[in-house]
Amino acid sequence: MDIFEQTMQSLSEKSPADKAAAIAEMHEKCPCPGCPTYNRCAGEAKEKLFCINGRSFMCISDPKTCICPTCAIGQSVGLKNNSFCTRGSEMAQRYEHTIWGTSLLK
Repeated sequence: MDIFEQTMQSLSEKSPADKAAAIAEMHEKCPCPGCPTYNRCAGEAKEKLFCINGRSFMCISDPKTCICPTCAIGQSVGLKNNSFCTRGSEMAQRYEHTIWGTSLLK
């Protein structure tokens, strides 16, 4: 089990309130608003923490430079993928890679 899987397991074992608090803490520290791909719509919708929450619902469709590989949160929870705002959460991308047997271009 890698760091990401351990983190997700740890979160799943928390009470709903503690899980929400842990995610809220990551949300506050999230550097997504500093990314060139992040736009005004995402900011107004308070979209952040795409690596955990999943891709942008309606705001981000045009990927630019990705800062995910340099994200301190991502490094601390063992993320292996990137471009979460357009490709989906770490969990979703890992699942997709398992199903298709390949990885997306990074």
